[in-house]
Amino acid sequence: MANKTSKRLQQLDRKTQTRSQPMTSRFTTPTEVDPAASWAAFLAGMVLLVLMLMALAVLMGTASVESDLETRSEQALRIAGFQEITADVDGFAVSLKGQYREGQDLDSGVQAVAALSGVGSVDATGVWEIETPDAVVSAVSGSPVVVSWSGDTVTVSGTISTEEQRDFLSTSLGAFVTGDGTAARFSVVEVADVAVLEGLEPEDDWIGTIVALVGTLAEGLDEGSVTVNPAGEVVTTAGEAETRQIKRDLSSASEGLIVALGVEGFDVTDGVLGPPKPPAPTKADVEELERTLAELIEGKVVEFEFASDQLTPAGIALLDELLVPLVEFSAVPVEIAGHADAQGSAERNLDLSRRRAQAVLDYFVSRGEDPERFLAVGYGDTRPIADNSTEEGRQKNRRIEFIALEG
Repeated sequence: MANKTSKRLQQLDRKTQTRSQPMTSRFTTPTEVDPAASWAAFLAGMVLLVLMLMALAVLMGTASVESDLETRSEQALRIAGFQEITADVDGFAVSLKGQYREGQDLDSGVQAVAALSGVGSVDATGVWEIETPDAVVSAVSGSPVVVSWSGDTVTVSGTISTEEQRDFLSTSLGAFVTGDGTAARFSVVEVADVAVLEGLEPEDDWIGTIVALVGTLAEGLDEGSVTVNPAGEVVTTAGEAETRQIKRDLSSASEGLIVALGVEGFDVTDGVLGPPKPPAPTKADVEELERTLAELIEGKVVEFEFASDQLTPAGIALLDELLVPLVEFSAVPVEIAGHADAQGSAERNLDLSRRRAQAVLDYFVSRGEDPERFLAVGYGDTRPIADNSTEEGRQKNRRIEFIALEG
């Protein structure tokens, strides 16, 4: 018991001593920094900063170089004519993107970029071709050119491309002469109504032909006109011929000019008219003309030079007498029949009879008659009216007959 008490007292004594000792701080003061270690850490930080700045500079420099290369590449493309292609640069590689027009040479644009300094490669797989739409021509349109004449005065109106063309019209139209060559066909040429329109399509392809056509028509028409509409590619003539023969002569003379205008793409409308056709003849008209012609030619012949189709003065005088009833009964068609005697070959006689009948028709037409009214026929020696064995009979067989027809 005494031992247990003694041990307990000792334990209490030790605890008392422990609580009486000063309490030390559970925190320690920092260890003192080594100067050499601090300097090394600073240098390492600076090196890292420099490396970061250098990397940033390289990165920024590369971006600047690529941007410059993109700019130069697109400039080269524009110069080469490619307006819708852009360049994308990655390092030294250039990728092209966009489109180009049909007919453009893409290789020329690729080569222009590849030739730039700093370009390592060019990729054009991102470029495609597009069809070029049909161009819309914005042509200047003027008013038709109208050349009209009455008597010896010709007037031109409309629009023309240049002053020189207007002067050409004035000079050319004033140079025409009358059929006998004694005077100017147009003593007055008026071009004041011709306006010069800038941008108008030149008239070089057709203006000379139009002037020639006016000159041709003016030979047979006292009044007429020629209208040219270049925009519609149409040429129209107008006028009224005194006779059908004049109408036919004008059409024949104008044919080559009309063909020339057709080659240039113009459609020509012939508006030149002949006199109206007379009404159909009555049976009484036919009989009256037949009787009158027979009376006038009775005992006479239309004379020709020997073995020729050349009319003699006496033959012409007889034809002039026959023209009086022919004009009076102008609606009655007439057959002009040529006959020959039996001398010579049948082929020669047939040819001569045809040529003489045609010579009579030509004379009537020269006096203003309508050739469509007449029918010239040669019968050779196939229809004699007298004995070919005598001179008197042969003279009767060498003849021209006029037969009035009912239509």
